[in-house]
Amino acid sequence: MNKYQKSEIVSSDQINDGLERLALQLNEKYQGQKIIAIGLLKGAFVFMADIIRLLDIDVEIEFIVVKSYSNGKTNGKPQIVLDLKKAITDQNILVFEDIIDTGRTLAAVKDYLKYKGAKSVEIVALLTKPSRREVHVDIDYQLFTIPNEIVVGYGLDYNEYGRHLPNIIALNDTAIEELKE
Repeated sequence: MNKYQKSEIVSSDQINDGLERLALQLNEKYQGQKIIAIGLLKGAFVFMADIIRLLDIDVEIEFIVVKSYSNGKTNGKPQIVLDLKKAITDQNILVFEDIIDTGRTLAAVKDYLKYKGAKSVEIVALLTKPSRREVHVDIDYQLFTIPNEIVVGYGLDYNEYGRHLPNIIALNDTAIEELKE
């Protein structure tokens, strides 16, 4: 067991099963259509890469970076620090996010993409923590609901620690203290 692991929240097998179910839904809904998959970096890159390889639809890839956390705490004001490279006017957008916590980041991103002229914007979340929600955001697809824990793995990090893990774990108090910036 990892010295920083409090508990396993989602196993790699559960993640793989969830990806397969999600791919079936997306393939059915968007059959014959093109989508633009937008990943929120850095956390969503593993999730998005794995799911798009399971899709049988025309997919273009874009990324944005939105900063709103430090040391596991939100500053409450999401800021886009790396914007899209292409226009999205009249396009179907799927936004891939690693975890929806307060909802502020996704609400801001969704509003921004609509402002940029997207035809549709749907949210695809690996994890959601409804107990922490401060802002309502419609989540179109979500794989796992988790408790209010600081989690890492499968692309998620705590101050850059843990992205490489194949599963998702909750960090213990030692990790939170030792890994502070």
